[in-house]
Amino acid sequence: MESHAENIIKMINQQKKLQQLQQNDINKGYAEIFYDTVNFERKKLCYENFSMIIPTFFKIMPKEVIVYKYQEHNSPEFVYTNENTDINMTFSFLNREELEGDITEVHKQMYQEICNQYHDVEYLSNDILQTEKCLSIAHFSYPVAIKEDTILQVVFLFLLNDVWVFGTFHCPYTQKRDWNDIMKQMLLSIQLE
Repeated sequence: MESHAENIIKMINQQKKLQQLQQNDINKGYAEIFYDTVNFERKKLCYENFSMIIPTFFKIMPKEVIVYKYQEHNSPEFVYTNENTDINMTFSFLNREELEGDITEVHKQMYQEICNQYHDVEYLSNDILQTEKCLSIAHFSYPVAIKEDTILQVVFLFLLNDVWVFGTFHCPYTQKRDWNDIMKQMLLSIQLE
């Protein structure tokens, strides 16, 4: 049974977390991420078929850098990145036939694929998000070890007309506490044009 002091500490910690989440509402146009203020704006992305609130520092990665950073045959169609290229958001488009079923079935397929690729995966998030405009987004968030580093990887998928939009987000794992929530907010801000 928890003591009175433990209950008070738990309530204080919950209040601090709530204040931080309120402070980091990207709809205000900025958020505190890893001890820095990051500005956000709504931008039309990927052939201007949808818009999303993203950091103002995101720029489209040049094709030659994409080919170098990603394997050419697996390279995404669009990569938005910061100046250091350590925070990236990618987008690729898949024909409807490549992933069969509705968002619930596709979510299950992706879950299984991730578990097969990363056998001991520990999900930070594994859900289907619903935007205010009723867009369903399959969403996964988990750590990935790459060489001597660990990154936060967020994988997401949603249906745009008859095409699946497959996306990823990567940042240093040391920044996961802030980016995990911010990325969820970014996904919830998606609006089809």
